[in-house]
Formats: sequence, structure tokens, C-alpha cells
Amino acid sequence: MHTGLFDKNGTPINVGNKTRLVLDDGEVREFDVCFKTVNRIMVKTLPGFWPETTEVSITGIFFCWEGNDLLPCVDENGISDVSKMEVVKCETFE
Repeated sequence: MHTGLFDKNGTPINVGNKTRLVLDDGEVREFDVCFKTVNRIMVKTLPGFWPETTEVSITGIFFCWEGNDLLPCVDENGISDVSKMEVVKCETFE
């Protein structure tokens, strides 16, 4: 299943792939690309809405790492982590 995302080399990122991200400090993290529903206990609502936080269920593409279900972050320049990742293992489907 294609996610609609592409790595730093322009390679399509698919569910079941493994991606690698090298952080600015040189730390290397590898993620499993998953399609799943994740419950988040506290998400801030819009200003003026009540309550100020709420529980949500998010269904979509997550980058799973060390037991954490992560959504891509965006750096101070508006660049997504996904565009800094590289697909290192591709799932093939027949």
C-alpha cells in the first residue's frame, strides 16, 4: 500500500517498508512504516474550544520505532522528517 510519501531519494514509501533517519547529531533511527489506528489521550483543541484538550483516534500512516507510533515531525524550516528518510527495506507484494 503506497502512503503517498517519498523518501529523500524520491523512492515511494509503502506500508511494510523500513526507513532510516539520520538525526542532526548523527543518531540513526529505523522505523517500520505501518497503517493503523492510534489513540492519543491528550490533544489540544483550537483556541476558544472547550474542553481545551480531548482524546482522539487517528487512523493513518505511522512510523513505528521502539514501541512508539510516531507521526512525521516538521523542522524549523518546514521540512518533514519523511523527506530526510531513506527506504532501507521494501516489502514486495505479488
